[in-house]
This record gives sequence, C-alpha cells and structure tokens, in this order.
Amino acid sequence: MTALVLSVISSRATAIGPSELPTMGLEPTMSVSTASNLTPQEVKKISAGAVAGGATPHSVKFPTISLTAQTRAGKDVFRLGEGWRIPMATMVVPLGYVRATGGDAMTEVLARGQVLMGETSAKVRGTQVGDVLTLRDRKFWMHPFTVGAIVADEFVDWGDLLMSSSAAASLGEMPVAQIAITDIDSPASVLAGLKKHGITIGTVYRLRTSWDRENPDGTLGTATTKKLLGEFSYRPTVGSSILVANSWTSSNIAWKMRYTDIKLGNNCHQIVATAIQGALTEIKNAGLSRFVDTRNSNRYGGCFVGRYNRLAGNFGAPSRHAWGMAIDINTDTNPQGGVPQMNCSVVRIFRKWGFAWGGNFWPADGMHFEYVGERRDQLGYPSRYCPNRAPLLAMTLPQFGTTTSVPASTTTTSTTMPATYTTVSVSSTTTTTSTSTTTAPIT
Repeated sequence: MTALVLSVISSRATAIGPSELPTMGLEPTMSVSTASNLTPQEVKKISAGAVAGGATPHSVKFPTISLTAQTRAGKDVFRLGEGWRIPMATMVVPLGYVRATGGDAMTEVLARGQVLMGETSAKVRGTQVGDVLTLRDRKFWMHPFTVGAIVADEFVDWGDLLMSSSAAASLGEMPVAQIAITDIDSPASVLAGLKKHGITIGTVYRLRTSWDRENPDGTLGTATTKKLLGEFSYRPTVGSSILVANSWTSSNIAWKMRYTDIKLGNNCHQIVATAIQGALTEIKNAGLSRFVDTRNSNRYGGCFVGRYNRLAGNFGAPSRHAWGMAIDINTDTNPQGGVPQMNCSVVRIFRKWGFAWGGNFWPADGMHFEYVGERRDQLGYPSRYCPNRAPLLAMTLPQFGTTTSVPASTTTTSTTMPATYTTVSVSSTTTTTSTSTTTAPIT
C-alpha cells in the first residue's frame, strides 16, 4: 500500500510521497518496563537514569481504543451502534520520540492532531489517507481523528494506530507502559545511568532494544492477528467479559472440537484447531502423551473465551482467547506468575506447529500456548525456560552516534537517516541488551 501524508502549506493540501516516510526506525532505541504499568515514581527514576546515560527518555502508552465508525468524504465506510466497537491497538508517544525515530514528516502529521495507521491495519480495514475514524474515550464519548498517513507497521508497534500524547489526552488518562530511549551514544552508559538511579535490569525491570534477536515466544501484533484470524467487533457485558459478534464467531470458531490422539476438547479458531491437532499427534507419536493432563485441561483450560486481558485496566485489550488463538493446558501446575512446569519437549513441538509459549512471558504463564502461524522451534534464543535446541546466531548491532541528514523537502527541515548497522559475533554470555528474555503478557 502506498503511504501518503496530507500536509497543509499556505492553506493548500499537498500529498507527500512515500519517499518522505521511512520504512524502518531512523535510529536504534531501548525501552524499560515492568510486568505491569509504570508508577509515576518509576517513570521519574527511569527517565532520570536515561538522561544520566546521555540519552533521551520518552513515556510510551499502549491503550486499546474503541473504533465505532469510519467515514470518507463525509460518507460512512462503516458505522456500529448499540455499544459495539472494534479494538484498535494504539501507541501513544510524545512528538520528540516520533521525530527521532520516524522523522519530520510523521511528526508534522501528529502535530496536527491526526493519527498514523500501520500498513497491515489499513489493509484489514480498507482505510485510506484522509478517512475519519470515530474513536471512543473510556466514557464512550466520540472523538473524530483523521488518518494523516499510512506507515510501516514498525512505527505503530505492529498494532493499529499511532497518536501523539497531546492528541490522546482528549480520550482520558492512560497509564505509562514503558520508557523508550533515543539519542543513544552508548548502551553501556544508559545501563550505568539506570543503575545509578536504582533501575537494575533483571527481576523487576526489563530492557528491550531494537536490535534484539527474534524471540520464539514473542506474540503477534494486533494488526497481524486481525489479518491472520479476522477482525471482530465486540461489546462489554459483565465484569471482564465481552460479547464477540456472532458474525465472526459463527464463521471462525470450531465449536466443541474434539481432538484425536490426545483427547482434548475445546472451542478454538478453526485455523488454530488444525495446528493444535498437528501438535497433539506429534506429541503422542513422540511418547509424550503423559505430559498433557487431559482431565485438568478439559475442565480448567480451554481456548475461546470472550473476555478482556486479565491485566487490562482502562483502555484494555481483548484477551487473545477472544480470538480463539490461545489454548491453556496443565493449569494446576502452570499458574500465571508461577515457575513453569511444562515438559520442554512438548513446548518445542507446539512451537514447531506455530505457537509461542507463555512460560517466557512476563509474568510467566506456563499453561498458555498462543498461535503465531509460523514455526518457532528453530530460532536460537537465550530463553529462560525451555530454550530451543538451536544455535545462537551472530547479532546485528548498530553503531551508535552515527547519523546522516538528507536534503530538506518542501515540508521538512531535516530527517535523520538510520544509523549504520554492522554484523558482529556476540556470544550468549556477552550480550549487553538484557538479562531478561521474556515477552509481555497478552493473555
């Protein structure tokens, strides 16, 4: 899809071509988070540590915002009523972060109060630049936002939308999920600055970098999930429960599925059920059936459940169980937050059949297997629990502090190009990115 930006120059609308928009981040980044949202005190300490390390901190939020209508040239593309809404995974950032990672053209769009939409989400929705989205705040009041550009998925964190902190303020208070760090001269200096302010990476605080290895237990972004399994509308019911539209469930959920070889039974997405059957057959053929507790899993486990993520607050996301893409087994020995007890050979077979495992989420969720649609058993990664039997390949690390400016266009003054990247060999004992290798929980 061609990405365009509408820019106003002397009150005249001008289309900015895709060459103005980068396809990848313009500089390497780091981020610090915990297993839950950051407290105001933690935001201050992490930010102070980043500054002490010679870098720039940015507060980042990840609300899921309700979409109820989309119009084009004043006419409805779609409109929902009676409390129905479509979940839109949104990244909320200050303009300084966007300028550092996406350049001036993206920044100018957000500065006008417009939003950026990721390429995959735009394809799923059939969205065009200039479309107006009706987004809802936590009181379900309407707020119109214009799509000012369609950008590479990286810039929306593989979700749906990116908006500025000032624009998002109209939707209500949102917790800070992480501190993103730009303008990095030395990762070691940043880590030293964080430690000086009481932020030690490991048990409580997690560090991620833009140059991390691919994690076999990393989950899909919401937009990719929609593309793979379909987009649904829903409305809240009681407590954390939601009602997923029957138009989606009737076409996608395999009701009362009974698997052969290992006698599990559940309601899963049809695509996911096929992969589960493949995994269970291989587990049986490998003589590992005893490691799947069918009695417990059929009574307390399951797959499709219409509810929010258990860790969701205001602007929370529907659980991945609401897509029928996550299966829980052996729940009594693998509670969320506990040390996983799942047999590692079973874990690796599920990875082979296209699942990420929750045992390396943060907090750990050893009962949870989540469909990702691609093999994950051949990725070398220093997982804390059940690492793959695959070698750790050389990492590609950026050279920090190296930037290049490109000529200014009619709408930008300068754009920072990506730092030069070079491939170097790094052993698992010398990586400087993090001592934590887990992924965020999406349960």
